[in-house]
Amino acid sequence: MDTELQRSERSVELGALLAAVPEAMIAVDAHGAVVAANQRCEPLLGYRPDELVGQPIEVLVPVRLRDHHASRRRAYAEQPHVRDLRVGPDFVAVRKDGSELPVEISLAPLATDDGPLVLATVRGTKRSRRDERLFRRFLEAAPDALVVVDDAGRIILLNAQAEEMFGYGRAELLGQSVEVLMPDRFAGMHATFRSGFVEHPRMRPIGVTGGLYGKRRDGREFPVEIALSPLQTDDGLMVLADIRDVTERLEVVEAMHAAEERQRLQEETQRMNDEFLATVSHELRTPLASILGYTELIVDHEELDPELEHFISVIMRNARRELRLVDDLLMLVNIDRRGLSIHVEEADLTRVVRDAVDSARPQADAGGLLIEVDLPAPPLVVACDADRIGEALDSLLSNALKFTPPGGRVDVRLYATETMARVEVSDSGIGIGTPEHHRVFERLYRSPTAIAREIPGAGLGLSIAAAIVEAHHGSIRVLRTDNSGTTFGLQVPLTP
Repeated sequence: MDTELQRSERSVELGALLAAVPEAMIAVDAHGAVVAANQRCEPLLGYRPDELVGQPIEVLVPVRLRDHHASRRRAYAEQPHVRDLRVGPDFVAVRKDGSELPVEISLAPLATDDGPLVLATVRGTKRSRRDERLFRRFLEAAPDALVVVDDAGRIILLNAQAEEMFGYGRAELLGQSVEVLMPDRFAGMHATFRSGFVEHPRMRPIGVTGGLYGKRRDGREFPVEIALSPLQTDDGLMVLADIRDVTERLEVVEAMHAAEERQRLQEETQRMNDEFLATVSHELRTPLASILGYTELIVDHEELDPELEHFISVIMRNARRELRLVDDLLMLVNIDRRGLSIHVEEADLTRVVRDAVDSARPQADAGGLLIEVDLPAPPLVVACDADRIGEALDSLLSNALKFTPPGGRVDVRLYATETMARVEVSDSGIGIGTPEHHRVFERLYRSPTAIAREIPGAGLGLSIAAAIVEAHHGSIRVLRTDNSGTTFGLQVPLTP
C-alpha cells in the first residue's frame, strides 16, 4: 500500500511536470476535482495553483454550462483520448474575477498509481473571442428565432428573438431540453425524430405543410416552421434551429380560402339564378306573345263596342308591359352569360335622341307632362350601336316620366365636348333621395320613394342602360337629385 510520503512524492513529480509546460495546465481526477495546476494559470485565469487544487473543475465553467460540462466530462472519462476543443461559442472559461475568457482546450488522459487523470491545457485566444462575438452578433441580427442545441437535445445558445417568441429569459432555457419549447403531445415524437436527425444530419425544413406548433412559457401554442442545420464541431454535433411563427401567414391563407369559397358560392348562386330567370322568362314569354297575338286578331277582325274595346286595350297594354319585363330579364341573363352584344357603326346621335323623345311623347301626353329637347344644329356623329343607345335613352325617359307628377316637365339636352357626346335627361319629379341615388343602377333595386308611392317598375331598366353605355366605353350617372327633380347624364366617346 502506498504511503503518504509516496503520494506526496508523486504529487511533487506531477507539479514539476506541469511547471515545465509553457501553457496553463490543470490536472483533474476522475471525479472532476483539480489535483494540480501550474503557475501559468494565474495570469490566464486569475487563480494561483493552490487556489485551484481541491476545487471542482466546473469552478472555471460558466454557470449556464456547468450541467452540460459535467455530463461531457463523464462521457470523456468513459472513453479517454487525446482531444482538441477549439470550435464552439461555449468554449469560455470563468476567471477568478467572474469575467469570461474565450479559450481553446486540449485534453490528454494520464494513467497514475492514484487513478486516471485528465490533463487540460488551456489557451486564451483572441481569434476565439472574435469568432464568438461574430457568431453571437449573427444570432442576434437574425430576424427569426434561433436556438442551438447539442446532440442530446440540450439548449446551449439562443437569441433575443427566441426569448421574445417563447416568453422565456435566456438563463431559463440554457441547459434545458429543447422539448420544453413544444407542446407535450409532440415531445415523445420529437425525441425520436431528434435521434434520427443526429444519426443522419442534413439541412431540412419541418412544419412547412403545417401541423407543427411551438409552446410559449404561458402554455399558449402557435404554429411554426423550422429549418434545421447541422453544425459539426470538435465537441460533437450541434443543431441550429431557425424557428418562424407562421400565425399571420396561416391567417392570410385561411382568409384567402374563405374568400375563394365565398366567390365559388356566389358564382354558383348567380348561375342558378340566371338559369331560373332564363327558364321563367321563356315560359312567360310564350303565353304573353300568344295573348297579344289573339287580342290583336280580335281587334282587327271584330267590330267591338267601346266598353269591350276598352277591356281589350287594357289586356294588350298590360301584356306588352309584362312582355317588356320578360325581355329585360332575358337581356340581363344574356349579358351575364355572354356579355352585351353591340353592332358599332357611325350614327347621327341627334337623330337617335330625337327618335327616343318622339317615342316617349305619347307617355308624356298621357301623364299631362311637357317634354322638351335641345339638339345641336349639325349632325353629331358617333361610333355606336344606335338601337342599343336608343334603348338606354328609352329607359332614362321612361324613368323620368314615371317619377314626374302631372303638370311637370322633362328636358333632354344633347351636346358635345372635345372627346365625348353627352345626353342629359332632367325632370321636375320627386327625386331619388340622396342616400340611395348611387344604387339606382343596381339590378332589381327600387328606391323607398318608388315603393312608398307604388310607382310601377321592376328595377331593371337603368341596370340595362348602364350595361349598354359601359359596352360603348362610356358612362352613366346621376348628376343631380333633390325634391325638385333629378338629372341623369349619359356620355359616349365621339367618333375618332
